[in-house]
Amino acid sequence: MNNIYLIGFMGAGKSAVARKLQHFLPFQIVEMDEAIERIEGMTIPEIFEKKGEQGFRTAETQLLSIISKEKNQIISCGGGIVLNPENVEIMKSTGTIVRLDASPEIIYKRISGNNRRPLAAGKSLDEIKEMISAREEYYKNAADITVKSDENSIENVASDIVKELALNGRLN
Repeated sequence: MNNIYLIGFMGAGKSAVARKLQHFLPFQIVEMDEAIERIEGMTIPEIFEKKGEQGFRTAETQLLSIISKEKNQIISCGGGIVLNPENVEIMKSTGTIVRLDASPEIIYKRISGNNRRPLAAGKSLDEIKEMISAREEYYKNAADITVKSDENSIENVASDIVKELALNGRLN
């Protein structure tokens, strides 16, 4: 089977859902942010500080182009991966894009105070809402499947994804 790409705003639950999905599907998990940190030898905040957001996005696209060549992976993507049309094209041609959608309030609750997210550090709920709104069309246009991840348990979200993949003929 092709890859499953988990997209969504930071705090939507991509990493937690990836780990739970592995209980349903015998796939390898790839955490893109962790892989970028290993490759770059820096944390995400350090990459943003030294190379800027564009430097991080370049590393993200380079990594995606490499890992997308493998199959049977659950890939937890960075929240902004859909901002680059090249990334969306790579993901669509090598797998199914699953969007995890959570309310701004839930996302804010999950990410506030997390200093490992440079684009969200110190942001208010209203600023988070603006960021989500600015990315909304990118997520909608990229996603093959959308699953709500705010009030659902991680296990239910993973189960819903597997059901949607099966209903859409994407489990083969």
